[in-house]
Amino acid sequence: MSWDDDRVRDHVQQLEKMLGRLDAQAGRTVQALVELYGEALERVQRIAANAGADAALTGDELLNHLLLVHGLHPDPPEVRVGHALGAMEAFLAKHRTTVEVAGIDGAAVQLVIAAEGRTPAAGSVTDAVVRAVRAAAPEVERVEVQAPPPEPVLIPLAQLRSRV
Repeated sequence: MSWDDDRVRDHVQQLEKMLGRLDAQAGRTVQALVELYGEALERVQRIAANAGADAALTGDELLNHLLLVHGLHPDPPEVRVGHALGAMEAFLAKHRTTVEVAGIDGAAVQLVIAAEGRTPAAGSVTDAVVRAVRAAAPEVERVEVQAPPPEPVLIPLAQLRSRV
């Protein structure tokens, strides 16, 4: 059975709804099953790493997601956030928006998102960027968006000389 990514996404959404309706005993059973599958996935990841095939696992949307959920992803958040923003390049260019990672620590990703003219980006663009960063680094607690620094004010040299 081979599912395309759309079918996997639909299945995950249905599964999340069902999990939300479980009672405590069923929840513990599911948790035990998830832990067992997590252990199996860790072994697969270790074998793939030894064979130099990490990219094959992380390149698959479902496997990438499972590696993230189980804390097994081989790439640090900085790399994953960079890839996520790189994948948004055309979208950002269309909206004449730039994104700069101002910093990443264990708890937060700080972003500077600026539209053309160094003004704050539209809310929908900012929301899309934040969603992409959260998906790439779900272990990060916060995505903080900082206002772009103002453009430097240039004073013509002739004006400065006239005051001297």
